[in-house]
Amino acid sequence: MSQIASTADVKNTSDMLIERAQGLAPLLREKARDAEIARRPLDEVIEAIRDSGLFAMMVPKLFGGHEMDLDTFFETVLILSKADASMGWLTGFYIEHNFWFFHYPPAVYEQLFQGTDHVLAPGTLNVGAGNATRVDGGYRLSGQWQWGTGIIHGTWVMAGALLADADGNKAPYFFLLPREDVDPIDTWHIAGMCGTGSWDFKVDDVFVPEDYGMPFLDLINVTSGITDRFDGPLYQTPLIPILGFAASLPLLGAAQMALEEFCVQTKRQIGQQNMRGGVMSPEGKNVVIAEAALTIETAELLLRDVLKDVMAKRNQASGEERGQWLARMSHAVHMCRDAVNKIGASAGAGGNMLDNPIQRAVRDINTASCHIVFDRDSRYGDYGRQLFGLPPTNMLV
Repeated sequence: MSQIASTADVKNTSDMLIERAQGLAPLLREKARDAEIARRPLDEVIEAIRDSGLFAMMVPKLFGGHEMDLDTFFETVLILSKADASMGWLTGFYIEHNFWFFHYPPAVYEQLFQGTDHVLAPGTLNVGAGNATRVDGGYRLSGQWQWGTGIIHGTWVMAGALLADADGNKAPYFFLLPREDVDPIDTWHIAGMCGTGSWDFKVDDVFVPEDYGMPFLDLINVTSGITDRFDGPLYQTPLIPILGFAASLPLLGAAQMALEEFCVQTKRQIGQQNMRGGVMSPEGKNVVIAEAALTIETAELLLRDVLKDVMAKRNQASGEERGQWLARMSHAVHMCRDAVNKIGASAGAGGNMLDNPIQRAVRDINTASCHIVFDRDSRYGDYGRQLFGLPPTNMLV
């Protein structure tokens, strides 16, 4: 069991990590365009985040981590995402993937965290991209996965795949492999979130030891044994809502950044016009920007309300309640996307320059909002089913 920290210790550590995120924000903002052009996270930015200690946020104190809860995660990822959505996305996933590792048997995470307080690893939900079979002592795994966020700097890899039993029936499993067993493939030519460097990766008939494979449902339903091994409230939390925050906060941050940039750029244009003796009035943009601002504010309030509910109920929440969390997250994401697209359409010709942060926000949010966890038809469909007293159908809750 992990040691329970005092309330004062938790607050002090939380405040420290939030301050460190604020300290990192100028660097992320400065390097965002360079990372976008490079189509990958920059080494210096990764090292700066590593030095800050943020990657160890969700690691138990027993292994040198901070053992922080979702409220600290929420604030830090949002700060980073407002500076650069790609790095907010990558950092958030790196942080919460460290939480995933502690669902595996102790022998696994004791090896992973030997001599370090964090591990960097991508994790892919597209279980249909891989296939596995049981063999003596473990599994044989093959497949090629998209969306390998974190593969470039990763030292381990988590891959979802379908495990066939003796009768040919298949069940979703999650496998953990060292980076050297995986072939990364640079396929990352994409409109948005370019700086994440989310390459494909391939595994060709690799042996995975028994303890390094886990039923996906045990992972997402908190039935892996993690609640018996660690006392902290974080470790009583279902996995998919945590993933939902990791994916939604970068979009909220991108929207907040776009709104702020729009106001700064419009004020600058007004000042330039006045200096030349002309008069520029933002009256034609007032309604659009006000609606966008209120929409983004409402999206943040919605995400914070979900956060409060998740922290109150944890693994005691029903499947229906968990489905509602994800539906509300999805709605907040699409609100942010709609608002940013309105901001982009009102930013003038200069707003379409590739080096304009507003244009990057448009590209990033239109790309990231397509993540499977936010699928509109599935999330809204399930929410509607529940309103009619019918059970949800999406297993990602």
